[in-house]
Amino acid sequence: MSKYGQIYIGTILLEKNRHASGKQPSFRVSEWLARFAEAGFDGMELWEYHATRCAPEELAALETSSFPVTVFNSYAAVDDTGAKDRDAAARMAKRLRAQGLKYNVGKGPAARDVYLARTREWRAMFPASFRFLCECHPGTIIEEPAEARRFFDEAALPSFEIIVHPFNRLESLKGWFDAFGSAVTHAHLQMRGDDRLCRRFDSNPKVAKEAIHVMREEGFTGSFELEFTQGAQPGPAENEQIGDLWQNALRDLEFLKGLLA
Repeated sequence: MSKYGQIYIGTILLEKNRHASGKQPSFRVSEWLARFAEAGFDGMELWEYHATRCAPEELAALETSSFPVTVFNSYAAVDDTGAKDRDAAARMAKRLRAQGLKYNVGKGPAARDVYLARTREWRAMFPASFRFLCECHPGTIIEEPAEARRFFDEAALPSFEIIVHPFNRLESLKGWFDAFGSAVTHAHLQMRGDDRLCRRFDSNPKVAKEAIHVMREEGFTGSFELEFTQGAQPGPAENEQIGDLWQNALRDLEFLKGLLA
């Protein structure tokens, strides 16, 4: 761990089926846990399907592992269609002793009141100390800081945390801190080129350094997740090579550690 926060590996980074229709895992996370630890990651943000669509013995290996599931990455809908998925995500996060859960609010402005109600219900499934982490994702109704602030003011949750995207949304980074201050506690890291394809962090060191500078100036002491790296494809990814993704992730990790030193 750096003095500026923990660094997690996102298991979605290595998953070539992340955008496939069936979301069927292509590898066993348990077989990578030793490598994650040896590389120096502090934990993992677990793509939910790596736990919910795996064999019983794989789930057992994740459940008994000493390498922590620091964040459970859920895609359950925060509307009336997602009740079973939210309940299942809560149960799985607890089973794996996750420290937090990442979620997204929906895209439909007309459903805002439903999103508010279901978000409150989901938050109530966890203790106050649990990290309830909202990824205010582009395309959702809270992709802008001001809208997100209004949403959470109205939600009146006992506690919540905000995820930012420093390297690929640098232009709005300061606005998230202005709106939420110390509630900004987690960062999803990916670097995009002009073609919008993923690149290693060292492909644009100026942006990376500026983002970390802003976060330091704002007093950020939260966590970082390596979300995507060079070689991750935006759509079907049959040609992705997990070994190449891992090597690029290791280079990103060392680059990030250098920025945080």
